[in-house]
Amino acid sequence: MAMRYSYDWFIRQFNQAKDTAEDFLLSVEEAYFLKRPAEHQWCIAESYQHLIKFGYIYHQNIASHLSGNNTRTDSADKAFPPRWFWKKVADYFEPPYRLRLKTISSMEPDITADYNRREVLDEFMNLQDYFIVQLKEAKNKQIDLSGTKIPHPVVTLLKLTFPEYYQLTLAHQRRHQWQAEQTLLALKKEDGKADSGRR
Repeated sequence: MAMRYSYDWFIRQFNQAKDTAEDFLLSVEEAYFLKRPAEHQWCIAESYQHLIKFGYIYHQNIASHLSGNNTRTDSADKAFPPRWFWKKVADYFEPPYRLRLKTISSMEPDITADYNRREVLDEFMNLQDYFIVQLKEAKNKQIDLSGTKIPHPVVTLLKLTFPEYYQLTLAHQRRHQWQAEQTLLALKKEDGKADSGRR
């Protein structure tokens, strides 16, 4: 089993995100995909569009700094744990959550009226693959993921290591995956289709 916070561990997390999204999105009826449970709540498509927009910004920010990084580690199996504060921030994003956060305007979902499940799923899967390829290339070069701190793409005063970006991305994805699942349950309950065997 891969060591927690190692290259392989992060790769496995992104692969798991692909499996979860695929199983979920392919099970969603088209009637529910673009339907909001309430006026000011996101539909399932919007939850994923938010993740895709957010994820590409993080991926590109990492890529722009990773390509010229010359810090190396002596082991491809080494762990790169996030610092204590950023672990706590990631934990805060993990579902199930109670406190809702205001989304900054640049991270609001795009208009989704013309999207279908397959297009959104493909885009989300491609994003996960970009992170996976990025990590595999870093592993091949044995880049020390904790050896450099880079500015946050939105709040530039904040500086995070590469594993902190990966951990936040994964926690954020799980947060909105859970949100999408709750949205589906709410819509089915409204229509009297809720499965009593689910939470």
